[in-house]
This record gives sequence, structure tokens and C-alpha cells, in this order.
Amino acid sequence: MWRPVTTTVAPSQHEIDLRYTDAFTMADNTMTYRLIVKEVALRHGVYATFMPKPLADQNGSGMHVHQSLFRGERNAFFDAKDKYHLSAIAKSYVAGLLRHAREITIVTNQWVNSYKRLVPGYEAPVYLSWALRNRSDLIRVPEYKPGKENDVRIEYRSPDPACSPYLVFAVMLA
Repeated sequence: MWRPVTTTVAPSQHEIDLRYTDAFTMADNTMTYRLIVKEVALRHGVYATFMPKPLADQNGSGMHVHQSLFRGERNAFFDAKDKYHLSAIAKSYVAGLLRHAREITIVTNQWVNSYKRLVPGYEAPVYLSWALRNRSDLIRVPEYKPGKENDVRIEYRSPDPACSPYLVFAVMLA
């Protein structure tokens, strides 16, 4: 269900990447992951929090959502002829997310603490734009690796771990 655990920038902060799957299964996996992490932490006498910004002077915790759309076995986001290897469908999808970002944010960042994370200087998205490498943009397009057409995707960076993954995935796909 998940890949190896890595530490991140803030103290006691860890990143666990879940293996990609369809949206509904991913929402289930996210909820299972939260439950397991909290239970394991308690058994070891510590507390695991999924607060977006538990420490004011440190980086917060995001739940970046990597997305791609498939037609059968083919990644609908990939276009070999495009400079960024993004299809017209991918560009339209990004445009829709950016156009409705303010409304989407009500679901992806639903708590007061969520907005404490979305400030400059802490590797959080603060611009309604997309980029290839800039982590301050709402949407990042990971670099294309030749021969990995099915890996072409976008990363929506504002969701935080306090959100409902079911609602987040639904609103992004709507």
C-alpha cells in the first residue's frame, strides 16, 4: 500500500507515499494509513498528528495529490509532441483546477490550521499557477522521464492531511 518512509524538513515529520491506484481505493488507503499510523504511534507511547501546521515556525504537512487520467491502458495526460509532454486534456485539466482553485480549497483545506500552512517561506503552495519545479505553485508537473509515458502526471499541492480524501478526490475530478 505504501512506499518506504522518509523524513522531511520539520522535526518529527515523516513522508509516506502511497502507491498509486484509482481515486476511490486511494481514499480508502489514505484513511487506513491514518488509522494505522495513529495506532502504531500510540503503542510506542507517542502521538501522531495529521495537523497541517502543528508548529508555527516549521514547515507544515501537506497531502500532495498526484493525478493522471487514463483511457484504458493509455495515459491521457501524455503527448510526445508537446514541449512539456502534456496533452491538451492535461492542460485543460490543469486549467480547470486553477480556475476553480478557490472553491476547491474550501474542501482541500477546510480547517483554520490549514491556512496557517499556506504561507510563503515554508515550501507550501502560495501561487495560483503551475510550474515544472517550483514548489510554491499550486500545481507542479513532475519532470518527464523518457519511456515512462504512464508516469506523466500533475501534483496538486494544497491539500493537507486533515482533509477528507473522498471529498478532495471528488471535487478535483468534478
